[in-house]
Amino acid sequence: MDIANGPVDQLVAINSQIVQYIAVLLALAGVLVLAYVTLKIGLPRIFGMTPSANGPMRVLARFPLEPRKTLYLMEMGSQVFLLAASDNNVTYLTAVDPENVAQIIANERERTPARKEFRQILAWLQRSGESQ
Repeated sequence: MDIANGPVDQLVAINSQIVQYIAVLLALAGVLVLAYVTLKIGLPRIFGMTPSANGPMRVLARFPLEPRKTLYLMEMGSQVFLLAASDNNVTYLTAVDPENVAQIIANERERTPARKEFRQILAWLQRSGESQ
């Protein structure tokens, strides 16, 4: 008489497999949540990419020249300035007429194509898959 292969033992074995499967799914969900939080909140704070909503200064445009040299178009109140930044210092270059800035930004928006959202790309892929 083999008691180890009874129906109760088989049921316990199946339940333990289901519990292990659910544990793996929960661990995967936890890793995905952690990755999302790190990418959306952690990295921008580490690299200083968080936009400051309060305060009188605002970065209108950023143009990287070299790995550690960047041009910034800064708005402070009603005035706009062009600044150069490197590892060691920030240099004032010139004041820019706010009307010219509005025109430059409008031209840049016209020139750069609109980025597609993931949902638009997915819809396009679904349509192309249905047509085949």
